[in-house]
Amino acid sequence: MVEPRKLRLSRPDDLIAAVPYIIGFTPTDSLLCIALDDQQATFAARLDLPDPSEVHGLAAPAAQTAIMLSRYGSTAILVGYGPAERVAPAAAVITTALHAAGLDVRDVLAVDDGRYWCLCGDADCADGVPYNPAGSLIPAEAVYQGIAPLPDRAALEQLITPVTGPERDRMRVATDTALRRLIAMIDESAFTLPEHVVHDGITAVRHAYESAARGETLSDDEVARLNAVLMLPDVRDHAWAACDGSDNQRQLWIDVTRRATPETSCAPACLLAVNAYLAGDGALANIAVDRALHADPDYQLAHLIDHALRAGLPSLLRKAATTD
Repeated sequence: MVEPRKLRLSRPDDLIAAVPYIIGFTPTDSLLCIALDDQQATFAARLDLPDPSEVHGLAAPAAQTAIMLSRYGSTAILVGYGPAERVAPAAAVITTALHAAGLDVRDVLAVDDGRYWCLCGDADCADGVPYNPAGSLIPAEAVYQGIAPLPDRAALEQLITPVTGPERDRMRVATDTALRRLIAMIDESAFTLPEHVVHDGITAVRHAYESAARGETLSDDEVARLNAVLMLPDVRDHAWAACDGSDNQRQLWIDVTRRATPETSCAPACLLAVNAYLAGDGALANIAVDRALHADPDYQLAHLIDHALRAGLPSLLRKAATTD
């Protein structure tokens, strides 16, 4: 797992400037819940900001989020993106849940139209405080550390949009060929996969990781072969155990997920989710899991990862290597 990159936050302006770098995109209509441990941000969760008339529906996700944050710290900060009159009711529900989970809430901020409001009774914030992210050192520190947020969640989803046009047609032909080759290698009369089939699949995974480490892009045939063998649980789990949260692996699984045909997209999307989460990119992890579940609502690994993400349990995202 890669070492988390850190940003130093000393005032509300810094916190607001840092949020896009923490979650990977600039939020709108959102409520950010940030856990703190010894003054250090350790975990962040994003919830959709409901209309005040629908705030009652926030109770269940608020309780779940509070339990999740309690594993990462004893204090929380809430940052809502929207008008204060929308943020305040939602923040109240979250605050109640956080207190029930044993967390103190240090600050509640509402951010809207270039100003922020402190919703914890600070008289100096009654009319809002202008802020300018460009005046903070956070963007410069983030760029130096190689952290770059996208403009919004839609841009994040665009990262793994399936390829189209001639590229899609080439991948369909290559994938059909790879699947036929895999089927020909399997003895359908056997109760277990032949050892040489699993070995061939693991070899393809190792080649993909080695190519990624060198900054190389896989060919259509290599991606097709990889996606075919990842349909075998033993091969997929080998790839899962080797996930390390590195940028190279992130780019690999983004590319392979985009080029996968619908029937082969679940495994690479799940591996992208694991790798993204190990790198601290929960937003991309969630989007990748959504991609897998959209392709196959019954895919068990996607449900396992989805559960781990919702519960904030990174231990479930790393497959323990065992020997018999």
